[in-house]
Amino acid sequence: MATQSHRPLPDPGDRHLPRYSQRPLPAYRYVPGVHPHPVRDPGGHSYEPVRVSRPHTPWSPQEWRQLDDWRYGVDLFNRFYFWEAHEAWEGLWATAAAGRPPALLLQGLIQIAAALLKTHMHVVAGARTLSTEGLNKVARAARTQRTLLGLELEDIVERFTEFFAPLDDNRLPVLGSHVPVLRLAE
Repeated sequence: MATQSHRPLPDPGDRHLPRYSQRPLPAYRYVPGVHPHPVRDPGGHSYEPVRVSRPHTPWSPQEWRQLDDWRYGVDLFNRFYFWEAHEAWEGLWATAAAGRPPALLLQGLIQIAAALLKTHMHVVAGARTLSTEGLNKVARAARTQRTLLGLELEDIVERFTEFFAPLDDNRLPVLGSHVPVLRLAE
């Protein structure tokens, strides 16, 4: 029998989520110890025998509607593909100016996604650290930008702070339909 930390991520259920990208979703939601590593294992859902690392082209936050890696990452995140969302956003984060609001938002969301994965794996300390660091970065971005990449930043901070509140008492929040959703502006 699988332990709680060695089981697939739950399906988030039908939350009437919009799709922002046309890219197909991966075959599974990666969880360490449950699935083959997506890019390193030949059985991984994104494995390429010869993986070529390509830096993301320069981008501007104003063109977020055309940034498919951004939109695809939002689709993945909302559907509990937390590791995969991090991968989709990594290239954008790496090419953003360090310490500026777009980089802070992306790094914060990457850490929140990791905190959600740690929550699933029942790693309280990791979930607490990552969620705190991620929320702090998004809050820093919100000090200078109300909206960024189609998101209302203060709303993100408020909803995820509430979601992760049980961690303050060493309790894990429950992954399910009440996990906050990232909704992009129309």
